[in-house]
Amino acid sequence: MTPFTREGDVITASFEHVETDILVKLATDVQELLTDTSGVEPHSPGSRAIDRLLPAAYGDGGEDDAEFRRFTSDGLIEGKVSNAQSVIDALLSARVSGNPVRLDAAASQAWLRCLTDIRLTIAADLGIEHDDDELQPADRDRYLLDVYRWVGFVQETLINTLEVELS
Repeated sequence: MTPFTREGDVITASFEHVETDILVKLATDVQELLTDTSGVEPHSPGSRAIDRLLPAAYGDGGEDDAEFRRFTSDGLIEGKVSNAQSVIDALLSARVSGNPVRLDAAASQAWLRCLTDIRLTIAADLGIEHDDDELQPADRDRYLLDVYRWVGFVQETLINTLEVELS
């Protein structure tokens, strides 16, 4: 990946095919997790990911949290699925055209939200609660941890590019 850069009002970055495949798969996984929760086992990584993506308002797990989720989850899910689709569309369009990914202001925000959702989902699977958690991943999780860190790098380069605009 070439880090995001700004050209006027447009932010661009180039991704290798394998990077595109990874991001498309991860964004698709987030969409699928949010749109089909019927097979998610309680206390599983998927369940923990949903809890992170759709956090409780009160944190007590009681009726107030259930009521809050009932009234807000559809809108949150719709927005998260849309953000993921924005990432997928931009990546696949860039692949077909052979051009860098090009993001306007709205697409940049969708990307930031989707990258956050991807990282929250991976963090739930790895058991990461805080950014500074010390991890000793099992061998099967080393790849996932590397992907988590790489998605963080992608997100950081986008944030840094957006911050240049604010300076």
